[in-house]
Amino acid sequence: MPLVPLRRRALRRTLVLALCAVLPTFALSAVAASDWATPAETSGYTRTPRYAETMAYFARLDAASPQVAMLEFGTTPQGRAMRAVIVSKEGVATPQAAHATGKPVVFIQAAIHPGEHEGKDVLMALVRDLTVSGKYADLVDHAVLVLVPIFNVDGHERFGPYHRINQNGPEAMGWRATAQNLNLNRDYTKLDAPEMQAWMRLWHAWNPDLLVDLHNTNGADYQYAMTWAFETAQNIEAPLADWQRRAFDGVVKPALATQGWPVAFYVSLKDGTNLRAGLVEGASGPRFSVGYAAAVNRPGLLVETHMLKDFRTRAAVNEALLVEILRMLGKEGEALQAANAKADAARFDEGQAIPLAFGLADTTETIDFLGYADSRTDSEVSGGTWVRYDPSKPETIRVPVQRTVTVIAEAPAPAAYVVPPQWTTVLDRLRMHGIAMTRIEAATTVVGGRYRFGKVAWAPRPFEGRQAIVELEQTLESGAQAIPAGSWLVPMDQPKARLAALLLEPASPDSFLRWGFFDAIFEDKEYAEPRVMEAMAREMLAKDPALKAAFEAKLAEDAAFAADPGRRLRFFYERTPYFDSEFSRYPVLRLDADSARRAAGGTPAPPTPAGAR
Repeated sequence: MPLVPLRRRALRRTLVLALCAVLPTFALSAVAASDWATPAETSGYTRTPRYAETMAYFARLDAASPQVAMLEFGTTPQGRAMRAVIVSKEGVATPQAAHATGKPVVFIQAAIHPGEHEGKDVLMALVRDLTVSGKYADLVDHAVLVLVPIFNVDGHERFGPYHRINQNGPEAMGWRATAQNLNLNRDYTKLDAPEMQAWMRLWHAWNPDLLVDLHNTNGADYQYAMTWAFETAQNIEAPLADWQRRAFDGVVKPALATQGWPVAFYVSLKDGTNLRAGLVEGASGPRFSVGYAAAVNRPGLLVETHMLKDFRTRAAVNEALLVEILRMLGKEGEALQAANAKADAARFDEGQAIPLAFGLADTTETIDFLGYADSRTDSEVSGGTWVRYDPSKPETIRVPVQRTVTVIAEAPAPAAYVVPPQWTTVLDRLRMHGIAMTRIEAATTVVGGRYRFGKVAWAPRPFEGRQAIVELEQTLESGAQAIPAGSWLVPMDQPKARLAALLLEPASPDSFLRWGFFDAIFEDKEYAEPRVMEAMAREMLAKDPALKAAFEAKLAEDAAFAADPGRRLRFFYERTPYFDSEFSRYPVLRLDADSARRAAGGTPAPPTPAGAR
């Protein structure tokens, strides 16, 4: 075991003492206890610890073992520290040292939804058993672990007994959303939450090889204590999809089955209530954790323990899974790193279709599913159907599954995008995502493409703090495009090309345009007085027979238009030179290789960590 510098030991002791100084009495006693039982274990799996008690336990592990290091990577809106725990045989504390080991770096996070808490509890026990107890001492040889035991810290501390109506224990737990009422597992692209921006800094600094995201599920009842999901469709590079199938389905899944833990894919009911009517399994968008990992060329495993299994069972299956992942990496770690390298080296050729949105084909297959007997009766309470499951009557059910993923939106890859300098929020977000860009120092004009939007519709209610665009008509207009000095060129010849397209192509459900970052382009800033437009319209009708015919046709075919004086006058205003030429015109340019070379004259700039400018 390598020696740990005395300075680092001193820092550890200082951290422990500092934490102890602010902890309540129960946490102090935990730090001072002679045994290493976690709070969940001590309570007989009736209680999960609060944030301070959790961090005190990890601080104690940090002080006790040179293989454990703690770091702070952000601050929540309510002022709480966000902490990560690094576990390695070598006692590394920096990304450079981690990658210098030659081992895969595995990022495991829990409590992004803090009511789904047991991932945190299991990580406490796992770090103990990897380091101080020696139960799994051999597994620390296989990887460097970057652990975030509590991702949503503020939500975790909104603590109470009534936060997971569908869940079987513990006696109290955290809340699903952040203090700003944002769901972090919908924020990986738009990056609105300070917590997610901090996560991005941590993720890109450590550049992990694998993401594991620990959750609890909702929905139907069935025998499985755990289901999971990983991306294998057109939203992930083929080497990664192949590695995941081999590693998870081929190695981890059979190992869990031999221990009495059968695993099924993440269960989504086709009709929302009737499991026997069919299941669906699709591709995740980049707003979600594993979808984001796929977009930045990394495998990701979404873990969903079953909410109706008791706390002890959920913890046990989580522990079994994490142990088997580490065992698997002893055999498949080098292959994982090779697959990541191949994915990073892959490129979209100019003109090649980039998948942006996904659906499911109508085709189905039938599988054996470990369910329970169930009943469906008419409810005099809800007026709907009352679904009940009977866990005393396990059944193997033949269930149809719809899982053939289809591409429903795509775009031909440009050689590069150009974002004008005034769109600072978008540029900041691109930097946070680690996307490489080059500053264009001098104004220039090149041939390129810009989208013009027709019909645009927004969702009737906000979603994750934004009024997202749900319907969009777009036309690509090509021609001479003026590029202001200070614009930023986003080349597609980079590992994060897929993510760049998902953020900048309007047809992508997670594009910055869809999330509302460009909403100002749909606003009128000048207008025509009706009295002025009345006179001008008459002149235009008299001079242009084709315009007159188009106007009359519009009156005949569109009753709402005919009945609206404002829309009728706007018809003419839009056809005058006074109308804003930039209205509903996307400011982001698409360039071919020649135009990209002509535009690029600035100094390449490395990606900037999240929150930096």
